[in-house]
Amino acid sequence: MKKLYKGMQDPAKTFLLIGSDEEVNDIRAELNGQGLSPQIQSISPDALPDALQELESVAAVCCVPMALQKSDLQTLRQFCREKSAELFFCVPGLAALQENMQVRNVGFMSFLSPIPEPLSHWWNRLVKRLFDLLVSGLFLFFLFPFIYIVAAVIIKRKSAGPVFSLTKERNRKGKTFSRFDFRTDALPESSFLHKSSVKRMPQLLNVFMGNMSVVPGLVKCQFCKDADVWYRQNWSLWLDIRILVKAMFNKNKIE
Repeated sequence: MKKLYKGMQDPAKTFLLIGSDEEVNDIRAELNGQGLSPQIQSISPDALPDALQELESVAAVCCVPMALQKSDLQTLRQFCREKSAELFFCVPGLAALQENMQVRNVGFMSFLSPIPEPLSHWWNRLVKRLFDLLVSGLFLFFLFPFIYIVAAVIIKRKSAGPVFSLTKERNRKGKTFSRFDFRTDALPESSFLHKSSVKRMPQLLNVFMGNMSVVPGLVKCQFCKDADVWYRQNWSLWLDIRILVKAMFNKNKIE
């Protein structure tokens, strides 16, 4: 990945894209969206291999392999060797999967498959569940009674009715449960209880009962695009701790 970025950021050399106009435009747009603006030159697969002969300073070659012939791939490999350029393949379909992939070779054929997520292993799910029980249990035992009393007084002064509001939700296993929140519908929108995350504190009851997780159930991942997908692929106990601590200081972002 560092070599790819280096090839994009060399102003003296070209970053060569090989694909259809639509594919090239999509790659350009994605690079610009990531704050990258390399010196791009594009070639249609139909123009290979003649168009390569006119190129001199090339840092990296990125191509969409779907439209390439086997002979084109061999030509590109030879071209990159001669120019000391890096060769990369962009496969748009894999981005739609939003998965970390691994390559498995069988003879001269290569197969791609998703790398198992950490939480697919029972021992990691057990560690995560114990972490949820510890966090929610400590909070419910030491802090929640005081928060409940204060919230109940504020809510009951404004309207009669229950302290909690219940919302039907589905967990990851598809089971329906009632999500707890403090009832704030009768409170002004400017009130602290209505605006702050305190209204969601009763959801730790759901965490304790196993209907939700602290991360990313109660505490949402907000540190990158498609954060929930990234979280599942990179889960660790230390990651949960970091996200929770940062969320407590309203800095739920991984640097």
